[in-house]
Amino acid sequence: MAHAPLSRRAFLVTAGGGACFSLPIQDRARLAPARDAVRGGALGRIVFCRAVQGDRRNAIGALQFLLDAPPPLSVTEHGAGRATLRYPGFIASHEEDHRPREHGIVICGSHATLVVKPDGWRVFGPEA
Repeated sequence: MAHAPLSRRAFLVTAGGGACFSLPIQDRARLAPARDAVRGGALGRIVFCRAVQGDRRNAIGALQFLLDAPPPLSVTEHGAGRATLRYPGFIASHEEDHRPREHGIVICGSHATLVVKPDGWRVFGPEA
């Protein structure tokens, strides 16, 4: 079943304050060790993030939870379910993609990369 992309208003509300609190408790528990890796500096300085949101998944909420980030400074919508979020010091790309295997989060740091998929997460790089 195809879903329409989020409206600009709905996207901005999702990307704005409190998005991580809409993340289900079980997702927060599952992502807590990955969040600890980010907070502990395993990735180095965050330089870029990519969040691809599939059906009924809150990629922005998960990204903000992983980064322990405030709402983005700005959001630029590009149409077709794509947007660029600007945070202090880095940018994030957000896409809606409803193909079953295409959703997840990639956080690129100066030392390593964190990849989060529905079935788990992994750090790639010399700091792994």
